[in-house]
Amino acid sequence: MTDFEPAPLRLPRLLCVDDEPEVLASLRVTLRKKYKVTVAESGPAALALFSGAGDGGSPFDVVVSDMRMPQMSGAELLAELRRRFPDMPRLLLSGQADLDSTISAINEAKIARFLTKPCDTADLIEAIDDALEVARLARAERELLDRTLNGTVGLLTEVLGLISVAAYGRTQRLETLVTHLSAALHRPVPWDLALAAKLSQLGYLVVHDELASDAGAHAAEVTAGLLANIPRMDSVAWIISHQTDAGPVAEGGDVQRWPRRAVSAEILRLAAAFDALTSGGASPREAHAAIAASPAPPPRMLLDAVSALRLDALALVEACVTVRQLAPGMHLAQDVVAASGVKLAAAGTVLNGAMIGRIRSFQERVGLPEPIQVRVPEARMHQLDAAAGPGVGAG
Repeated sequence: MTDFEPAPLRLPRLLCVDDEPEVLASLRVTLRKKYKVTVAESGPAALALFSGAGDGGSPFDVVVSDMRMPQMSGAELLAELRRRFPDMPRLLLSGQADLDSTISAINEAKIARFLTKPCDTADLIEAIDDALEVARLARAERELLDRTLNGTVGLLTEVLGLISVAAYGRTQRLETLVTHLSAALHRPVPWDLALAAKLSQLGYLVVHDELASDAGAHAAEVTAGLLANIPRMDSVAWIISHQTDAGPVAEGGDVQRWPRRAVSAEILRLAAAFDALTSGGASPREAHAAIAASPAPPPRMLLDAVSALRLDALALVEACVTVRQLAPGMHLAQDVVAASGVKLAAAGTVLNGAMIGRIRSFQERVGLPEPIQVRVPEARMHQLDAAAGPGVGAG
């Protein structure tokens, strides 16, 4: 192969499921030029091919299943695959006698296409290609939205860091706390809670008196108002706007029965309360006791999650790093002063991308003494040690 020859295209990975071996043999022969075909003779055999695949990481690009099969119907198989791999297109082949159950499958499994038997090969290929293209466009749109959203959120938090070092620092701590609280509840951090933690302090761009008694509630109101009219951000705004009240907490009951975003709002509320107490000098035990004795204490399950929080797991340790190793979220343990005497950043500053860019620019043009003392989460120390050069490492 010359340098100018394109690499061969990867064939889409197709899984065909049918309890008739002759049908599978025919599909393998007729489709092998267009797809990398794998076959399974039952629903359980098909599911076994997905064993070891993490949720969202399907080993196949598309699945075509027969409807009527022993042990597990095509509808049941595709419904389970939808639960585990919602982005993978699923097609159903069914005879006319299965019409009622097929309609149910369309509703429950959200299949991409329904084809009747016998199905012409050209029609099957067209349906598969259409389903793959729809899935590709959906992924591309989502990836674009994710990059746009993450870039916008990053920009907003960096602007916040330039205006309020304290608010930016709280943002970093809240992100860590909601992650720990969610883990204590044995659940991943929902996307809207993760964004709510990142954006919850954004109101301090407007609320400058951070010491006022109602500053937190005012900042939350401002932030929720800014986000409320942005498409797909309504749940993020709701979580932020409800972090300052008890929400469904006053009703008590089983947390598992709460609406998902109500649990997220309560996690953010507890994270903010814990951070305010511990930042003010309280120990984790004292913070837990204060939250338990508050007028609207959380239910036992959430209170236990708070008791599981430990400052040593969240603690910052000192390290010496080069300018190149500076990363967002690090806390400066010393003033950063250029060789010309210009003070670029004060001790205690929580670094963000804009500040790091300014420091690196000064190093290139004027020069900066290295290493720089910073404070980082202890969990990140091994990353610094692995990349450390002479004179770099724990302080």
